[in-house]
Amino acid sequence: MTFLDGKISYPELTHGELTLLLNMGERLVAELDLNNVLALVADAACQVVQAETLVVPVIDEDRQTFTYQAASGEYGAAIRGETFPIHEGTCGWVLQHQRPLLFGEGGNFELDSNAKWLPGMASSLLVPLICRGTIIGGLSAMGKRGSGAFNAHDLTVLTLFANQASIAIDNARLFQRLGAEESRLRLVLESASEAIYGIDMEGHCTFANPACLRMLGYTSELELIGKLMHATIHHSRPNGSPIPLAECKAHCSIQEGCESHAADEVYWRRDGSSFPVEYWAHPQLQDGQISGAVITFIDISERKASAEALEHLAYYDPLTQLPNRRLMLDRLRQALTSSARHDRYGAIMLMDLDNFKALNDTKGHDVGDQLLVEVALRLASAIRQGDTVARLGGDEFVVILEDLDTTAAAAMQAEYVAVKIQDQLRLPYQLKVRESDGDLNTYHVHHCSSSIGIALFQDQSVPVDELMKRADTAMYQAKAAGRDTLRFFDPEMQATVAARAAMEVNLRKAIVDEQFLVFYQAQVDAAGRVIGAEALVRWQHPERGLVSPAEFIPLAEETGLILPLGEWVLRTACAQLALWAARPETAHLTVAVNVSARQFSLPNLVEEVLSLIKYTGAPAGKLKLELTESLLLDNAEDIIAKMSVLKSHGVGFALDDFGTGYSSLSYLKRLPLDQLKIDQSFVCDVLSDSNDAAIARTIVALGQSLGLEVIAEGVETEAQRNFLADNGCLSYQGYLFSRPLPLAAFEDFINHG
Repeated sequence: MTFLDGKISYPELTHGELTLLLNMGERLVAELDLNNVLALVADAACQVVQAETLVVPVIDEDRQTFTYQAASGEYGAAIRGETFPIHEGTCGWVLQHQRPLLFGEGGNFELDSNAKWLPGMASSLLVPLICRGTIIGGLSAMGKRGSGAFNAHDLTVLTLFANQASIAIDNARLFQRLGAEESRLRLVLESASEAIYGIDMEGHCTFANPACLRMLGYTSELELIGKLMHATIHHSRPNGSPIPLAECKAHCSIQEGCESHAADEVYWRRDGSSFPVEYWAHPQLQDGQISGAVITFIDISERKASAEALEHLAYYDPLTQLPNRRLMLDRLRQALTSSARHDRYGAIMLMDLDNFKALNDTKGHDVGDQLLVEVALRLASAIRQGDTVARLGGDEFVVILEDLDTTAAAAMQAEYVAVKIQDQLRLPYQLKVRESDGDLNTYHVHHCSSSIGIALFQDQSVPVDELMKRADTAMYQAKAAGRDTLRFFDPEMQATVAARAAMEVNLRKAIVDEQFLVFYQAQVDAAGRVIGAEALVRWQHPERGLVSPAEFIPLAEETGLILPLGEWVLRTACAQLALWAARPETAHLTVAVNVSARQFSLPNLVEEVLSLIKYTGAPAGKLKLELTESLLLDNAEDIIAKMSVLKSHGVGFALDDFGTGYSSLSYLKRLPLDQLKIDQSFVCDVLSDSNDAAIARTIVALGQSLGLEVIAEGVETEAQRNFLADNGCLSYQGYLFSRPLPLAAFEDFINHG
């Protein structure tokens, strides 16, 4: 009869039985040798259920057989060491199904529904040994002493003992693997960075393991025994405010008789310092009564630091520590909402530094970075409290002003802040310049001006993207006026709007007429072998010739034309992939195709991709879809679901331009990715910019920790490739190997190099 379906009520243990189990558990945890542990398990289990014979079947390493590793009782010596196939007999059934069997009083024998126990028949009881969610063996009791039969009570006792036995066996195995000389329990806890202590009903400490003492700064268990643990280690929040006992989850676990978990709280050390912890509280029962609790906790300082570092990387510019584009857009949306709610005006300023490129080219990027850091400091000091300054990238900065007055007054207030900013930025800069001998002993006095575009807003009638475009238009008006000035957005000064409208018409016609080509850029491994290609679309305009994707892809995204265009590119790439797969010399090639956010939001995306694969005959395992981090910003659950379905059909995924946007690790670890792509913006300056080098190393390390391949794009020099290879990145794409090529030229490149 099976008792693991959650519907059977187990009899409660007596105090004596519980004491017996605890005593046996103490004997087990005190033993470090695996063979001795197994022998103790067999002897103890035989005693627990009063079995005539008890064996311990343990699954062998190949998981195809099991062996009676230990045995006790009348026939123990005779059958110890016997090996059987995993599917054989009642033991095999329990090991395969991970459920107990009872052939005895009041039970049905699940292995054979026709088999019924009758008085006088031999009784048997089998329970699995499960460790860390994996079946490792079992306990098999054969024959009840005194000619009786095993029953549900015996099953309860043996099941509880099996839990102790599983832990003891696992601990002994771990001790053997580590080969340490110290106590098994201390080694397990210290290697897992876990700490355990117990409390009674009033919250007094009943025990504390060595890891607990170490984390809390104590040298002896006696220093904690008898103390109120809440008042000793959990009394206050990080800001010093007290934590009421009623809010302590460990205390609640005792009062409510259920497990509890706290993901992010603090414990206090003996020296008065605090550290963040995650802890689990498990109530202890004695004779059926809610007797104390056992608390397990871990120090999550490193986890929090890593999460905070990644969070900071996601929201802040690593050079200037200003908010980045993502955080700026979020604050701009908040400003629009606040403006509408309070009927107040706001303004967005977009600015860049005049002739910044000249400084970078003549003095070097490190000097340019010094200027950007100083500019960030001056901008932060020039704005009002409550306003936002952010860096978009390069030498572009944004200022968001909130809570301005009526239209005319708002413009005057914005202009006042802009003039103040420009005055601050015009002041001379003292920049360190590295001499040829490597010493930083020369200062370059630099003078800088800025061009600022300003767009006012009052409510949410103008979308964020349009508002950014208006500020951008105004900024270029300032540049056109001779730089070192500012301009407000004027809707009538948008010659580009008409040009974009004309391009949209041409783009729609181009899609109908199929004026597009697919170019292929080689992806190579560390040995320089071509392992695949990225499919890149080009517009063969009948009058203008090849049009850069940078000119028409953003427009296609905005107008929705990216959907038919993206479908054509994917179809063309799949058809070519099918042709390559049929040739021995190209059968190994993979093809990566970019999929836009609009495409991925289509309800029928999965069906469309699978249909194209079937129609073209392309091998799904050679197709790789590239997505950008922006996809993760909206409806991540839907994205993960679609990716998982496609992944189950063999389609691979790469995260493109990784590191330039925002990737929450909580989503990243759930995405069925195969590859991370280091963005070319990091690769470009990886040898001269320590920040870019650090980001590249971090991405490679992250990819390795998640089991993902990492490929770098934009590799143009041997030095860049060598740097990446030295840091563990072994796949590359860039002009060093090949430019994007038309199909014929790409195939010639494969054949002749």
